[in-house]
Amino acid sequence: MPRVVETGHREGGESVKRAVELRDLSDHHHQGLVQARRLRRVAAGEGAASTEEAAMAFLEFWREGTTAHFREEEELLLPVLARYEGDLGHPSVVEMLAQHARIRGLVMLLSDEVRYSAVRSETLQNIGERLEAHIRLEEREVLPMVEEALPKEALEEFSSRLAVKEARPQAEPWVPPSGVSYNPWPGPGDSEGGSWS
Repeated sequence: MPRVVETGHREGGESVKRAVELRDLSDHHHQGLVQARRLRRVAAGEGAASTEEAAMAFLEFWREGTTAHFREEEELLLPVLARYEGDLGHPSVVEMLAQHARIRGLVMLLSDEVRYSAVRSETLQNIGERLEAHIRLEEREVLPMVEEALPKEALEEFSSRLAVKEARPQAEPWVPPSGVSYNPWPGPGDSEGGSWS
């Protein structure tokens, strides 16, 4: 049985237990929930920030961690699950990957809106709702399934591979390394490692 740690509380107040090797994923999920709620508040006109300020702050959060987080799940967690004959066709895994694509698409849209100074509240609301639903799916279905399916050595392998990857984070090439300048766009085939040169 994997060693578990308490990572926080669900909405009903109950404690959430998570294998220590997956704690970093859950910690990022908590940060993502904070960001999602902030976007939804601003979209509803309840936040102090303008839609543009909220969009810029979210894109910074995305660039600094969420893009890498999605890739950690896709490039490390799922391959380790596959290596130990876990169910990659599990409905929650399939839905997780579809949600990753949808959220990335919305972030691309938000990037365009920032570029043209035309940030829409609907985009912020949509990202906030989808990101929160996505985190709930991962915390309530995907990670518990992974914990149940993987032996201790597999969780340790994931954790050690994650430590190596975090030492060399890579953002997706359509997210600029700083600021919000989006020129030039990456060329064909640059989605997996192109540069902004």
